[in-house]
Amino acid sequence: MSRRILIAGSALAVLALAAPALAHRGATTPPLVGNPKKGKVVFVNTNCGSCHTLKAAGALGNIGPNLDKTNLTQATLIKAVTNGGGTVMTPAARAKYTTQMVAYKGVLTPTQIKDVAAYVYVSTHK
Repeated sequence: MSRRILIAGSALAVLALAAPALAHRGATTPPLVGNPKKGKVVFVNTNCGSCHTLKAAGALGNIGPNLDKTNLTQATLIKAVTNGGGTVMTPAARAKYTTQMVAYKGVLTPTQIKDVAAYVYVSTHK
């Protein structure tokens, strides 16, 4: 009987050690694309804060969505900055924000777009 308890106890110990690894399987976050530090410079220099609130940047804009209250993926942020805000908004959001962010493709480099998206993502996913 003591052997059974030892075996059962060993199995539980193995499961307990493996549980954290199993919990994260399939629930990984995609790697960050871009440089958040450089993205802050882009955010400030492009005057993103004149339209958007973002606490990390000290920005209190109220024309566009409050970025602190969004849970956007970095891919969605890249798409919005590249192609314009309306491309990632629901019809209700487009109706709410009658002025939408223009596309920055051609205004910012692809690297700058990834950097600013990384900065917003990191700032809103703490």
